[in-house]
Amino acid sequence: MKPAATEPDRPLTLDQLSAIDLLVSGKNDLETATALGTHRVTVSRWRLYHVEFRAELARRRSEVWGAAADRLRALLPQALSVLAEQLEAEETADRRAAAVALLRLAGPLTAEPAGPTAAADILLAEVEAERARTQTANEATVDRLSGRESLEETSRRVRARLDEMNNCPS
Repeated sequence: MKPAATEPDRPLTLDQLSAIDLLVSGKNDLETATALGTHRVTVSRWRLYHVEFRAELARRRSEVWGAAADRLRALLPQALSVLAEQLEAEETADRRAAAVALLRLAGPLTAEPAGPTAAADILLAEVEAERARTQTANEATVDRLSGRESLEETSRRVRARLDEMNNCPS
């Protein structure tokens, strides 16, 4: 179930886009904050509570992961050839170890990082989690009969909560 967009995505700042670049390149929150001249908590809040930041970070990580997986897949035929040669003739242990290590890495790279890459999808997941936390079996029936808060109202409330946690102006 996908909610109607209750508001447009908010554009990311230059600092937020730079933070995404640094995080995707392997920096942690502290290293990213230091490079940007901001506090680590700011970067952590963006990563945890800023819907658009989370979506763009997930999208970029997915791109990087896909590119790395493609490069690894391109090396697999060579690794298989090295192993085949090793089965027929002895060479160096280092070469065989490298080929085996490469083949072992191929397994985990078939799965992409989980997580939505659109802000609306992240917001929907937060809304669904919020609703699940506040609902019991009996409440579900009562809510349906009494006019439970709409998805859009819940979405606005969850967005406001995330913004407050992020110290992000509305």
